[in-house]
Amino acid sequence: MNPWRLVIIPLAGTSPTVLHAVLALASEDLAVRFPPGHPRRQHLQGISERRRNQALASVAQLIRRMREVSSSSEAQCALAATLILYNVELLGASAQWRMHLEAARVIRQWKEHAFTHGRSEIDAFLVYEQYYASVFAGLTTFDTLNEYETDLKYDNNAIFSDFVSIISQVTRLERLKHNQHFVIHSSLLDTMAHDLEAAKTRMLQLGLVLRWQTDDARSSFQHLVWIFYYAVLIYIYHVADASLDTLQSWRDAILNHLALLPDKRAFAQDLVWPLFIAGTECRGCPQKQDVVAHELERVMEISGTLDRRNVLSFLRQFWSERSGTWIQLMRQSPERRMLIL
Repeated sequence: MNPWRLVIIPLAGTSPTVLHAVLALASEDLAVRFPPGHPRRQHLQGISERRRNQALASVAQLIRRMREVSSSSEAQCALAATLILYNVELLGASAQWRMHLEAARVIRQWKEHAFTHGRSEIDAFLVYEQYYASVFAGLTTFDTLNEYETDLKYDNNAIFSDFVSIISQVTRLERLKHNQHFVIHSSLLDTMAHDLEAAKTRMLQLGLVLRWQTDDARSSFQHLVWIFYYAVLIYIYHVADASLDTLQSWRDAILNHLALLPDKRAFAQDLVWPLFIAGTECRGCPQKQDVVAHELERVMEISGTLDRRNVLSFLRQFWSERSGTWIQLMRQSPERRMLIL
């Protein structure tokens, strides 16, 4: 079962705050299935807005109370509701998702400081969801180092957590390189490549022991591990400004594994960032560009638009440029800041 359902549905049954947020998300999810201007869409978005406002007011009350009485359960509900509201804004293509993600970060940090013992599985899940979203948001927000999301302070067995941790470390190196002229030596590249290899091996082994409903799901997971492996590898060398002939072969490996993915519907939401990274190696290759664009469109058909139109639009702009890296172009275009998820 979807872990969100395992966590959120019980919380919604006990917390009006979480319930308001869930109903806002459900209404927004239904609304975006109708074309713009459709009366049903407008009606559902009105419901979503009312529920969202109720959730926001309730979160504010929870935050005030949890600071007064140091309530772990109220902090848990506030974090859950804020993460749901972040998804509501993404569905509605609103830039307000950044505000909710930042609020979730503050709540998480307060909770970790106030309650150092007795962390539940629900806490671990919510904290990881906040961390995961923040790592990918950090790819394009270019926060200063003191604002950048730190790694989790405890072991987490979430799938792909090793890959996400390496992505976070590489992004931090990009900030150091840009802000403090940090030099990325070949020895550091070798260390990161070794860590990435270990993460890939762990994920492949995990895929063999997890219970899958179908053989296609098991096979898809194995391909997805390889897709992430090559995408992170490319990202490492992009940040290091290391030009290698093998970068395009890694791009092709991503696309080849993608073509072999038997169950794209189940894993569509995991493909946006690897497709983006593959796309950054498609300048001057119209056929490859078409493949990446087609696959991103398919992801949007399956799992929603979110910020993915902006992702594809940025890639098309990048492809039209004659020079410069995608990181340089993103830094020059603050209006292009997006969530590559």
